[in-house]
Amino acid sequence: MATMEPKIDFFKMKPFPAIDNRNIKSQIITTAFLESANQVIESIESFGRLFSPIVKDMRGNVKRLQAKYNENEKDFYYLEDLILYDKNGNGILFDTVTEGLLWLKRALEMIEMFFRNMLNDPSASDTVKHHLRKAYEITLLPYHGYLAQKGFQILHHYVPSRTTLLGSSDSNEKNMEALSKFLVTFRANIDYLNRFFDEHNLNKTYKI
Repeated sequence: MATMEPKIDFFKMKPFPAIDNRNIKSQIITTAFLESANQVIESIESFGRLFSPIVKDMRGNVKRLQAKYNENEKDFYYLEDLILYDKNGNGILFDTVTEGLLWLKRALEMIEMFFRNMLNDPSASDTVKHHLRKAYEITLLPYHGYLAQKGFQILHHYVPSRTTLLGSSDSNEKNMEALSKFLVTFRANIDYLNRFFDEHNLNKTYKI
């Protein structure tokens, strides 16, 4: 059987910045986080053209954060400072930059769960669309209205196969090993941001 090269090569993806969730003083370096987020977005882009709305939305949120960071790279060196400035420094409790990170972290969490579901699937099924559906139901479904839900129900049927995404035979197995390592800091960043948003009452629950 011919070897299929993976659309996503986790060996080439730079890990999310290290974060110690046991240390309350841990912070996330803004540029490192955005760089890793962009890598994840590129991996979604490899799913195909139909996923361009998700890619466009996530990139738009990254651009909001990048634009704010560019205004004052020193003060916004850490992602938390960028958001807390918006909350406390300009008199606005919840603005477009904070909203951008809120939706970005939700989308990133869906992708993290999708990858983890594939990793932990004992059957190693080549069909993986159900893994994305389960991740969506936990992370984004609670915040989506009727039209957004219907859109995703159609879209998830077009998720490429495990072999298409991760490669065949040996390359698949090695890619899964690299994915396992990549998910460590990916999950740590998501957990940290979820706690950060909860602590500062920024987890808005409106639907789109």
